[in-house]
Amino acid sequence: MDTSPTASEPPRDPGEARGPSPFEDHEVDLDLRGAGHPPLPVHHRPGRARTPLIVGAAVLATGLVAGALYWVLPDPAAGPGAEPVAEQAPAVPYAGDLLLGEPSWRYDNSRLAQEISAAWTDGIDEVTFTEQVAHDIFDPGVEFLALEREVRAPRDGNPYRNDAVLTENRWYVELQDGTLDVLEGDPVAEPEDVMVLGNVRPRALQYLVRADSDLRSVSDLEGTRAIFSWDDEETMAVSDLVMLAAGTDPFAMEIVSEGEVDAFTPQQALIDGDVDVYVIWDEVPNAEVDHLERQGTEVRVLAYPEEVVEKVAVVYPEHTDLTVEAGTLPRQDEELNLMATWETLYVHADLDEDLAYAMARTVYEELGERTRGAPTATVEQALRGVDPERVHPGAARYFAEHGVL
Repeated sequence: MDTSPTASEPPRDPGEARGPSPFEDHEVDLDLRGAGHPPLPVHHRPGRARTPLIVGAAVLATGLVAGALYWVLPDPAAGPGAEPVAEQAPAVPYAGDLLLGEPSWRYDNSRLAQEISAAWTDGIDEVTFTEQVAHDIFDPGVEFLALEREVRAPRDGNPYRNDAVLTENRWYVELQDGTLDVLEGDPVAEPEDVMVLGNVRPRALQYLVRADSDLRSVSDLEGTRAIFSWDDEETMAVSDLVMLAAGTDPFAMEIVSEGEVDAFTPQQALIDGDVDVYVIWDEVPNAEVDHLERQGTEVRVLAYPEEVVEKVAVVYPEHTDLTVEAGTLPRQDEELNLMATWETLYVHADLDEDLAYAMARTVYEELGERTRGAPTATVEQALRGVDPERVHPGAARYFAEHGVL
């Protein structure tokens, strides 16, 4: 299915696929990810070579044929009356070198992808998973395409096909509504065949304030002075949307850059009191908060009213509530509601259902033992922001057994 616009058809407005704006009194740019808006900061992943599956399949087929001939042909060393005894070869449900692909910049490292691959390899019989980034450009579209068919890495030309993809759920939303570009190669022909295995880790837009601040919620941001961890137009645009959803004027927040304060880092600007708010998009908990605490600065993270997240999700459905248990963050005595996007696992519809079931089970029952320093999604969070119709049948069976689907 070709999702590109025809000559007689204007390009698709991404806002149309996401419903009407909930902000009746404001003009809202629904295409905040368009030209001029760089992608949000992401963790980056390394590349790793992979042996093509066809080689393993050929070896396996040769072994099976040889085994069959061994039992069918008469043994020349046996007497004339000897009869071979046929035996059933043990079934091998999954075999070979499977690949977890991930879009990234410059082949950098992803601990999460490595931990998922190791958990699948150790937790599922006869499965060996490796993780890799085959591209040195950030191109989620081509990693989804590699679920559908074999592609070639642009740097070394090596062919590969993904068996799973780990990436942020916002790119999947764009894939499904036809607005995700593929920078290298053709678009995904059948995006409906790219299905969800489950969320793995949240990344939340967090507003950090000093512990003695009067600010308690994102509804209190009007009139504040803020600095962002990156001078990133997209993060700022989403922050504006948050303030609109909270019923406040986004232009009433003064945003300063590092060059406008004496501090040499955004964290130091908050420590010195040059700003009221330090805005980050990161995991929960994360190294930023830990760094501030180690510097002796007591900080808090502002809460989100649920209705704020609901309004933002009308424009960007990949954003969901994230309930943070009491004690997860400094000076957090009660549950805290934040707004998050998710690093999510995706597979092709033709993936074996039993394998998909085992992959989901391993992620939600065993992965957490490997990632104690950075908590992963619980089974209850696995489908936050996910259309139930988009869940792979094998994973859906696992979630149904746990009352999630």
